[in-house]
Amino acid sequence: MPVVDPNLILMTLGRIIHYGSIIYVWVIIIRVALTWINPSPYSPLVRFLARVTDPVLNRARRLMPLTLGGLDFSPVLAIIVIQFVGAVLGRWFEGLGGGAPAFALFFALAAGELLGLLQSLVWLVIILMFIRLLMSLARPSPYNIIVQVVFSLTEPLLAPLRRAFPPGPGGLDFRPLVFLLILLLLQFVVLGSLAAALLRGAWF
Repeated sequence: MPVVDPNLILMTLGRIIHYGSIIYVWVIIIRVALTWINPSPYSPLVRFLARVTDPVLNRARRLMPLTLGGLDFSPVLAIIVIQFVGAVLGRWFEGLGGGAPAFALFFALAAGELLGLLQSLVWLVIILMFIRLLMSLARPSPYNIIVQVVFSLTEPLLAPLRRAFPPGPGGLDFRPLVFLLILLLLQFVVLGSLAAALLRGAWF
């Protein structure tokens, strides 16, 4: 009777969790994207995606309600959580199968994944602030849907700077530039230093 290697089982389980979470994230993305084109609810594909994803999306809306600019961002939070858990647990089981120390490995993976998510979030806000800065110079129509979404997402972040930085000459809004400089400092100095320290600590 063949002997099953427990390390091989752990490594296989880790790959299943990791790649399974990636596949499920893409299923959610497809499900959300289809809602933008109003597909037929009786379509077999739509019904299948609804059965697979609605339990997770409905729970995410109850536990993490987040609406900005009239858009529902709870699926985004669900995707982030699934990707985080899948990546950490998947790589943790793979590492255990390779003989890595359990606690130290889990901490390093969780910290690294969390830092990566934070860096991605900061980059997203940097892009939005850069677009907001360009809008303050170009002055596009406030009725444009893209303009409305960008303003809705960035205005809560810029509100604390209103008193410290009033509008410039001609009504130009320089607050996005100030916030952009703060975010770049955070990204490259603070988070960059943390990433380098974590990388040095992970390969001792």
